Amino acid sequence: MRILLICLLAFTGLMAGPAQAKWLEARSPNFIVYSDGGEDGLRRSVQQLEDYDHLLRTLTGTTAPPSANPLKVYLVSSNEKLRQVANVPPAVLGFYQARVGGTAVFAVRGDRPGLGGEEVLFHEYAHHFAARYYPAYYPAWYSEGFAEYVMTAQLLSDRVEIGRYNPGRAITLLRGQWFPVERIFADRLSGLSREQVAQFYAESWLIVHYLFAAPERREALTRYFASLHRGGDEAEAFKMAFGIDHQGFETELKRYMNGRIAYGVIARPAGADVTVAVRSLSPAADDLLLPHAALMLGIADPALESRTIATIRTAAARYPDDLYAQRVLARAEINSGDRAAGVVMIDRLLQAAPGDAELLYFRGVADFYSGRKDAAIRDARFAAARPWFARATEADPAYYTALYRLAQTAPPTATASDETLADLMKAHELAPLVGDIAIDAATVLISRHRYREAEGALLPIATNPHGGNVERARTLLERVRAEQAGTGTTQPPAT
Repeated sequence: MRILLICLLAFTGLMAGPAQAKWLEARSPNFIVYSDGGEDGLRRSVQQLEDYDHLLRTLTGTTAPPSANPLKVYLVSSNEKLRQVANVPPAVLGFYQARVGGTAVFAVRGDRPGLGGEEVLFHEYAHHFAARYYPAYYPAWYSEGFAEYVMTAQLLSDRVEIGRYNPGRAITLLRGQWFPVERIFADRLSGLSREQVAQFYAESWLIVHYLFAAPERREALTRYFASLHRGGDEAEAFKMAFGIDHQGFETELKRYMNGRIAYGVIARPAGADVTVAVRSLSPAADDLLLPHAALMLGIADPALESRTIATIRTAAARYPDDLYAQRVLARAEINSGDRAAGVVMIDRLLQAAPGDAELLYFRGVADFYSGRKDAAIRDARFAAARPWFARATEADPAYYTALYRLAQTAPPTATASDETLADLMKAHELAPLVGDIAIDAATVLISRHRYREAEGALLPIATNPHGGNVERARTLLERVRAEQAGTGTTQPPAT
């Protein structure tokens, strides 16, 4: 009985204490992955992502080393957890965000019918990969069609199967209302209904599948893109490249769809095994990791932002001695709460970790936000923030958010300095799909008549159907082309 009582007391003590950590973090050359599942599943997911990166490198001939800024991936158990980060519909199983505060993919774990979480993750990484290693203009149909084409890849132990269909997209092709390919190729996609968007994705997959199925069609696609990059008329470029007009192509495409669509098999690329380092996160991460991610990326909805701040305050109170909880709470207060209290917490945390890049960045953000809000004190607050951002970039040279803030807090001058442009270009290189950074970098490049580089920075933003800043980027592109014409510049557009 005494042994039983001791066991019961021990069990009660365990129940009364903080919950054991569930979130794990895994690091590999290309990814930082967080998961609220088990370690075995996490390791498999990371290896699968690295295998997928290796596949994309094999298909595209990419030899560039991994970026210094690994992509963050959050694998969660349900759509409800996705909604802690963004107001997404209940059926959504994943999404990608490229913001000033960070770039990340969020996906629901586990195989699911239709468009599953893993396929969403693969789809979005295809975009991320293309923007990182091949920043150029791609029509929306090709950008989305290629991502759809590779997202269903089956990474098996001895081979890779590529070009399989997604069940949800297949149903759309068979039962949906056909979308004219002429409109798809013309990139006239604004104002589409939800059903039309689904049809566009399905047909884009079919077009890419058809073009990749034969060497002569792949060669024609290369000629077509080359003509578009030279500024040729789309319909004329299409007919010259493929020897057929849009209507004839649509007839062939439907015939292909009604036939037997095969998938390809290639040998599994060698050398894809990587070292994966896994660690358990603080118990406070159970309650704070996703709200923290949302806060860092930026929350557009004021109601969700208020709920997130309240969640962080309540959760942090349960972990008064947890350094991670204090870090997140300090960031929340700096963001939209008691900024002075947040600074006090950050200063205390920095005493124990003076070289922590994120903490140094947070400390600078407090002054930056104050200056951004009030023009009367802006110069002084930006000057106070700048050394903190400089220290953050010294601690972590790949911290693109701190690099961008460093550029934003540069002393005001008539023209941006070489140092400021270098900071903007480095931040853009690390995060090519963040619209604000691309636009600011392009603006400085335009002022120096470096039009081709400006165009290269703007094109992925202006042609991204999911991203923000599309109209701003397109307006700036028009300015680039107008100034090129005015100066008689004949350099070709970025490719």
